[in-house]
Amino acid sequence: MNRSAHRLILIVLAAAFCLPLLWMLILSLQQEGVGMEAGISSFPRGVHPENYATAVEQMEGFWHLFANTAFITIASILGQVFCCSLAGYAFARLKFPGRDALFLLVLATMMLPPQVLAIPQFLLYRQLGLIDTFYPLILPTLLGGAPFFIFLFRQYFLTIPHELTEAARVDGCGPFRTFLFVMLPLARPVVGTVAIFTFLATWNDFWAPLIYLNSPENQTLTLGLAAFNQSYRVAIELLMAASSLVLAPCVIVYLLFQKVFLRGVRLSGAKG
Repeated sequence: MNRSAHRLILIVLAAAFCLPLLWMLILSLQQEGVGMEAGISSFPRGVHPENYATAVEQMEGFWHLFANTAFITIASILGQVFCCSLAGYAFARLKFPGRDALFLLVLATMMLPPQVLAIPQFLLYRQLGLIDTFYPLILPTLLGGAPFFIFLFRQYFLTIPHELTEAARVDGCGPFRTFLFVMLPLARPVVGTVAIFTFLATWNDFWAPLIYLNSPENQTLTLGLAAFNQSYRVAIELLMAASSLVLAPCVIVYLLFQKVFLRGVRLSGAKG
């Protein structure tokens, strides 16, 4: 199969994946009351961008929910990047008894579905008095709660020549300073990959906020969108407009940093 055929197949697949997004945008710009009567092949009879402003007004506390989601997402990104990179550095460069066995144990936790851990984690956070706070959503990122990211950092650190760390040691850097000033800056592709993964997962997370956040002032955009969907007064055009606004940051972040994302994944698997 030649290159043109490959490109044609990729274009068809990309169009299939983009079709739901296109339909959402078309519905969000429809005149109020038209709704599902307009098929996916029908463009709006006149563009109505005011649907977005109306959706923000009718979705109670939209900007407060946006701020909550942004805070949780940024804190999760910082926690994942720092803690997972630190663990990956330890598994790649530090020698200690049981290192390989412990790394295999970390990888084994990837096979545990989150539903299995939901009840024990909830009971633990309830005993600590952390229910209806942001801590249950942020603390796991500070405790190395993403073994896949640890694996990515370890694989990338294994590709960095040992001469660099030896030179840092000769200059008087200890293990932590070597990690912070030598290894971590060189791992920017993986840092970008982990940041994008964490952003997409945290921004779109519905499961964890539903379990741990009860008060309306602490909820996130996904919970607000679900409540907006359940409102009997909401029109489908406004619901699609609100959904587009919630999804927009994810699309923007991926489009801006997709090269960093792909490069990080490729380089992380360069050495076993």
